[in-house]
Amino acid sequence: MSAGSKIKDDKQEYQYAIPFVTPSGHELTFYDTPDNQRLVVKHCSGSRLEFKADGSAFLKVMKDMHVHASVLSSQGGVDGASKPADASTIRYDTDLNIEIGGKLSIKAATIDIESQGYMRQYAATDFEIKGNNVIEKATESIALEGTKSIYVDTKEYTERSVSHIVEEGTKEDGGQGGISVLNVYGNCVIRNDDPEGGITLSSAGYLNLVCAKERVDVVGQDATKPSTMGIGTFTQQVFKPQGGAQNKSQLGDYVFKSAGGADYTYAQTTGSSTTQGGYGLSQTVQQGNMKQQVTAGNRERMVTGNEEVNITGQQKITAAKIFLN
Repeated sequence: MSAGSKIKDDKQEYQYAIPFVTPSGHELTFYDTPDNQRLVVKHCSGSRLEFKADGSAFLKVMKDMHVHASVLSSQGGVDGASKPADASTIRYDTDLNIEIGGKLSIKAATIDIESQGYMRQYAATDFEIKGNNVIEKATESIALEGTKSIYVDTKEYTERSVSHIVEEGTKEDGGQGGISVLNVYGNCVIRNDDPEGGITLSSAGYLNLVCAKERVDVVGQDATKPSTMGIGTFTQQVFKPQGGAQNKSQLGDYVFKSAGGADYTYAQTTGSSTTQGGYGLSQTVQQGNMKQQVTAGNRERMVTGNEEVNITGQQKITAAKIFLN
């Protein structure tokens, strides 16, 4: 390594230069050219510190650079009193760019990062965050977007929101369509605690309800454990509702309408119902009257066995003609 400065400066008048160079190549040079003053501190290895006329400083380190500060922070003052040193501060009033060709590792007791404007983070490959508790907060919104997939794996998952919208099967790659599957091993409960609210299952296409065990439908009252109200394999219980501004009826009645016909088939296997032993079909009207009306068409009743009719009051039959065989 030859002695002398290797920093080119065409505007420098070297009659104003005052160099100090050691035999091994260490250099301390003062440049006092008017309007172009410089100070260069150079090591024989090529590492150097240069101060420009405008106050800029340039530090070039040929190999590793190590900075160890606040070594005496825990020591007391001259009088023995505890006088810890102030925290070390690095401040830049303009933009700062840090370019590292290798790996950047930062280790600290705690780390606080604050940005007065926006903050962005980029990773060319994987981006990993680990912590005992990870908390993300936003005063407005949080957007989570995965170009291929998003995977969440946890022992407990809780959501709380005022409005929750889930959209599946949106247009992707020029087409529209998708699938939504909820797999639960255990119990699944969808509950609305608003007495005037509701839950709607709406399908523009087909709707299938499949139950491999018993099914219980409870209408008119709240049931925290509807399974305890089951009587048969399929149980429907309709009760008198307790108020409700949107109710069409306050009686607890049951209405069925069909644009086409209705076909009921009971007791396909030998046996009886759970509540009425020995009967394939049992109908009981506890209060009020029973009415069957055919407004257009005929009524046909066929009994292959015996028929028994018990009437405690009167029986009245009115017809244009009556045929008895």
